Amino acid sequence: MKKLLMICMVIIGVAGLTSAAPTTLITFNEFPLGTVIDTEYAPLGVVFTAATYNPPKISMNGAMPTQPILRPDGGPSTFRGDFWIKFITPAAEVQFDSGYWDGLGNGVINVYDPYLNPLASLTNTTTGVNVTNVTGWIGYIYFNSVGDPAGADIDNLAFTPIPAPGAIVLGGIGVGLIGWLRRRRTL
Repeated sequence: MKKLLMICMVIIGVAGLTSAAPTTLITFNEFPLGTVIDTEYAPLGVVFTAATYNPPKISMNGAMPTQPILRPDGGPSTFRGDFWIKFITPAAEVQFDSGYWDGLGNGVINVYDPYLNPLASLTNTTTGVNVTNVTGWIGYIYFNSVGDPAGADIDNLAFTPIPAPGAIVLGGIGVGLIGWLRRRRTL
């Protein structure tokens, strides 16, 4: 009976701790070129929406190190435009490549919490490709490349959702029960 109880407690603890969300990587090769992206990545936890013109679309950009990329659909301009990234479950950490930037400080990358309270306002710090890393309780990112003469796009979006409270509670219960049983010397 003790062994069975121990096995159950370990399973509950491990299930709770391992249900914390892993990092999700989107490389934009998941859909064909030319696909307009809005809710296509919702099953992975992210939605893209238009800001000024149209939703972004999957495209090629020979200036970026990996292909394909997600580019703003800026109406009259191919790569100049803006869009929103919304995380369905708030993210603890977000990283993505942006570029190809032709000038310093031409990009606008604003980071917001899930209630649209500003967390950070960033820009490209070099020409070429920039890697953007942000941490916090991230709900939205606004990406704008209108200020760059040729525009810019993003690639390799990686994010880590904040674990659901239930996963933390389940893991804590499992670990707490194991500790309590060990203290009682029943394990």
